[in-house]
Amino acid sequence: MKKHVISFFAFVLVFLCSLGFIYFEANPTLRLNNTQEQIEWHGQAENEFGTYDGTLIGDLFSGEGSFRFLSGETYVGNWKDSYMSGSGTVSFPRVGVYSGEMRDSMRSGHGVFTWNTGESYDGDWEDDKMSGPGTYTFANGTTLTGIFQNNKPVSGSLAFYDEATDDDPDTKIVSLVYSFSDTERHIAFSTKGGLKYDGDISGLIGAGTAAITYPGGNSYEGQLLNGQRHGSGKYVWRDNAGSTVSYYEGNWDADHMHGTGKYHFTRSEYPYLSGSFENDVPSGTLVYYKALGNTFETKWEHGSCVSIKET
Repeated sequence: MKKHVISFFAFVLVFLCSLGFIYFEANPTLRLNNTQEQIEWHGQAENEFGTYDGTLIGDLFSGEGSFRFLSGETYVGNWKDSYMSGSGTVSFPRVGVYSGEMRDSMRSGHGVFTWNTGESYDGDWEDDKMSGPGTYTFANGTTLTGIFQNNKPVSGSLAFYDEATDDDPDTKIVSLVYSFSDTERHIAFSTKGGLKYDGDISGLIGAGTAAITYPGGNSYEGQLLNGQRHGSGKYVWRDNAGSTVSYYEGNWDADHMHGTGKYHFTRSEYPYLSGSFENDVPSGTLVYYKALGNTFETKWEHGSCVSIKET
């Protein structure tokens, strides 16, 4: 009986081994992968795209290696299953150089592309396109930092700074920051002559609002139309020391006080003149507020007061 038991277990062992052999032979992919995992070597290989020099596992490019494409491009970096995957550098003749992350032979992840023209992009990529947060630097030093999608900026800020020389006109822009999104178009810039603008870009090419400081120190904050004071706004006159001399709050038309408004003769609330203005001067009947509860009715013609009566 003991011999029969031993014979039976021997038969089972041989049978199980046979099943394993059959399974292994019936799965060539498994057999290939097992073989590749065991063989890692350095060598060269050629295909229809070019020549590879680096680490191979079986006949797959895996690990570190370089590839020279027949079209002239070169890649040096990491590979996985014959795809450029990991970190590496791609050189494009007469175009530029990309250095960063790769996935499935495409720029994906973080990377820097430097064009031969002097421009560069440092940021995120997806499927060979600038997608995600990044900074694009132009050849003149201007930078655009924001969110990109399919190689286009969809939101962010463009910044430009330059030093003015004595020969430059006062209108030369020496600093500019332009912020944009789906709902906002904001710009802030200054010129050599001292003009400062901070507001909607639509205020320069349409209707918008902005805060403007003029050469000499006077300022305006309010509505604009095509770069001119138009609508409701406040204008402040200042002396050389920057102190407020007088101010006007009210309606404007083509850079002129025009419509209803209040003109304050000093930096204080009183005294002030309230009523209708036309081309920067009072027009018609206006009320002069000397102090709280102390008012006068005044009449104006061509910018001159022709009568005054206490009320």
